[in-house]
Amino acid sequence: MSGQAIALKVIASVPVDCRFWMEDDGWNGQCERFSIYVRATQFEEIKRKMESALEAHICSLLDRDQRAVTPTQEAVGSKGKVA
Repeated sequence: MSGQAIALKVIASVPVDCRFWMEDDGWNGQCERFSIYVRATQFEEIKRKMESALEAHICSLLDRDQRAVTPTQEAVGSKGKVA
């Protein structure tokens, strides 16, 4: 069998605790873990906004970590074992 690798983007669903509450002028949403706050007029809208905000925040953290990897670390990582 050949040892060919395939690069494939995988989307992982990660549950994150958030709080939502209604006020006179609409819905508020908060994720304390990542200091994210969103507002909307409808509940479904606030849920979508929170999901988008969480995705953007987590992607920015992953991008920042990827930029922090030095070329030496990349070379060592490519030779390392896969767990």
